[in-house]
This record gives sequence, C-alpha cells and structure tokens, in this order.
Amino acid sequence: MDGAGSPVMADAPPTTDEPTCRFLTFGCKINQYDTQAIRESVLDLGYREVDSGGADVIVVNSCTVTDRAGDKGVGAVRRLARDFPSSRILVTGCLSPEDRARCEEVGIAFVLGNEEKDQIPALLEGAAVRPVGPRPSDRRRSRAIFGLRASRFEGRTRAFIKVHDGCDEFCSYCIIPFVRGKSKSRSLEDVLDEARRLARSGHRELVITGIHLRRYGADLGISGGIAALMSALRGIEGVERIRLSSIGEKTFTDEFLDFVASDEAYCRFFHIPLQSGSDAVLERMRREYTVAEYLDTVARIRDRLPTAVITTDLMIGFPGETDEEFATSLDTCRRAAFAFLHVFPYSVRTGTRAARLPDHVSGAVRKHRVEEARVLDSELRRAEVARWVGRDVRVLVERGASGWGVGLSREGHHVRFSTPTPLPRGTESSVRVEGAAPAGHYRETGPVTLRGTSFPKVSLGGA
Repeated sequence: MDGAGSPVMADAPPTTDEPTCRFLTFGCKINQYDTQAIRESVLDLGYREVDSGGADVIVVNSCTVTDRAGDKGVGAVRRLARDFPSSRILVTGCLSPEDRARCEEVGIAFVLGNEEKDQIPALLEGAAVRPVGPRPSDRRRSRAIFGLRASRFEGRTRAFIKVHDGCDEFCSYCIIPFVRGKSKSRSLEDVLDEARRLARSGHRELVITGIHLRRYGADLGISGGIAALMSALRGIEGVERIRLSSIGEKTFTDEFLDFVASDEAYCRFFHIPLQSGSDAVLERMRREYTVAEYLDTVARIRDRLPTAVITTDLMIGFPGETDEEFATSLDTCRRAAFAFLHVFPYSVRTGTRAARLPDHVSGAVRKHRVEEARVLDSELRRAEVARWVGRDVRVLVERGASGWGVGLSREGHHVRFSTPTPLPRGTESSVRVEGAAPAGHYRETGPVTLRGTSFPKVSLGGA
C-alpha cells in the first residue's frame, strides 16, 4: 500500500491482456483492513496488482478524520487523474462532502462511501452501483460494511481483523459518525470464520480493529463484549497473540484487567485516546471521562499489568483552548507517563458542533503548541526506552537476514536485534534490550524502536 504523500510516477497503464490494479490507502487500521479486503475481491476477478505507476483500475481508500488527512487523499486522487487519464479511478472510504466534490471536479466517476465498498467487485464487472439511500436497513449496512473478507496480509506475521464500525458518540469535533454511520458490530461467527482463515495463512497475531471497540457486541446482544471476542479468538489454532488497536478508557474495568492478565497472549499494549488533558476542554469536546477518571484508569492498568505500554492521541488547539488549558494538558500527559503521543492539531470538520464553537485558536498558535507537545513526546519516548534497557522482551519476527532481525514485542515496541543465526518470519524470540535503535530505524509516528540481542528462539506458545 502506498503511504500518504507517496510520489506518483507518470507511467502509462500496462497493456498486457491481464487487467491491472493498484491500491492507495490513507488513514487508520480499519482502512488498511478494508483495502486488503477490497484487494482480494479485485484480484479474484483476475486482476494483477502493480505497486506504482498506472493501472487499469486504481482504488483510493481515503481518510477525512482531519483536514490534512482529507487533503492528502484528495491530492493523490487529483494527481492520479492528471497523470493517468486512461486509468479507471475509484475513490472510497471516509469522505467529507467537500472531499467528494473535489474528486468529482476532476472527473472521478466513481466516488463510493463506506457503505458502498462491497459493490466494487460488481462495479468492475459492469454492474451499476446500487445506492444505499440515506437510511439503509441494518441488514444492508451490515452486509455493506462487513461484506468483504480478508484472508491474508502478505509479508506480515500479524493481520488486522475488523469487528466494529460506526459510532454513536458524536464527540463535538468528530466527523466519523457522519461518514461511517451508527455503531455496528460484526457477528461473532463471521469474525471467527475470518480469523481461522488468517491463522491458516500463517498470521500468528491478530489486531482487533474497530471504531469503538468497547461497544462491540452491544447491538447483537453478545454477552461479555470485547472480552468474549478475545477469548473466542484465543481458542483458534495458530493464533498466539491478540492485540487491540485503539480502545476507550471506559473499557478498563477491574474485570477486564483481570481477564487480560489471565493470559500472556493478550498483548499489554493499549492505545487509549485522551484528546485533551484539561477537564474544561474535554467537556467542550463532549468526551465521556474526566482527567481524574482517565488517570485512575492508567494507574489501575499499571498496577494490574506492570509491563503495559500505554499510548494516546493528543489534539492541539481545540476551540477555546487557552494557554493554561494547554499547559494542563501537557502536565496530564507527564503524569500519565505515556510511551508516546500521537500529536495533531485540531481542524474544522464541517457539520460538527466544534465547527460552530467560538474562539478558534489561530494556526500560528496551534503550530507552536504542536511543536511544544512534540518536545514532550520525545522526552516520553526516551523515558520509555530507559524503562526497558536491560530487560527481556518477546519479539515476533517480521523479517531479517544473517546477523539481524526486526519484529514487534508483545508490548507494542518495534525491535531491531542482532542474532547469531537467522530467524524465520513467525518465530518468537527473547531479546535483551540494550537501548534505542540507531538513526534510520526510528519511527516518529508509532511506538519507540528498541535494539537488542536475541536469545535462543522459543515456541510461540511458551510462557
């Protein structure tokens, strides 16, 4: 998949008899899952994938969670339309009305919402798109949102599996309820069926993705919610790690923490969005917790799961955010001792409550505050590295060669390590952490990258 801002080369589409396809993905892990499901459905029609240049069909899976994300996706679409006029371009994913209009301005004929993604294979075979209407039935929405399947993620030991979509919370800044619809869970039977296929493809770790994982199963009457799903996935042969992508603070009841502590297969990595560390700002955001409640959750996680790694999202410059509120927010992040911060500036999303709030923060002030927050992020990352130096972590090998390997720890760290013998992908090895990875292997937008030395490999099922 191409990342945001990837260069587009002005190649002509291949002229072989075999039709070609190309995929570009922007945004979250849910979009990464959706693209893989779309990819498999298109390849099943006889298409051959190319990684760059022109193709007979180019599918762009877009993101609009911020204006910057929307601009990246639309910018890529407009460049593709300019450079490859003979390519058939399909745009799908999260699109604001403005993004959709900008795509249509350059002649993109097929701009499909999230609830129309399942129609892409039929569309490529010449069928007309069936509009879902402003209020599709729950059955139609479920079929559209979960109708496509993923069975493999090439070159990876872990795989994403989407179990939930949509949101009913309507935080004041968020456009997601408007572009993804109301909260909807995927059936447990359907999830398990896909998980078995992924395990048979060699994926040892499953990353559970969804817009609001705490709500999983509520609309289907599934007792136990996300914990019940995790337990069921654990029973599948070949699945040795289960990771949550992003999950709300209210999920972490004492019962849930006891459940996670009961099995090392449940990864001790939790991305828990904070958004702001000021109660006044949280109230304007219409978030469902206070700073005290959030910090209490962090303390209970660390008490029950001492090795847990906790990360967060931090929105900068929400309307009305004062210097004092911003300073309070940074202080909250220090008190929480996050492993890293995903820092981003607030951006207006048309139709949201926040767009109508007074006292919007200027771009210059937001930029300055983002820079200050990233200084704190660097401090937190260094502290996280120091916390692990001299300790052993279990690393699931993604790739490697003679003398070195790269993988992911159970706690979510990317680890580059030396090894006396090459370790095949899918092996889990113990690694003694020696420090941060050297420059060039550092990831600025994800967990810290550690370096270390491996010990003899162990089976995935080991304690």
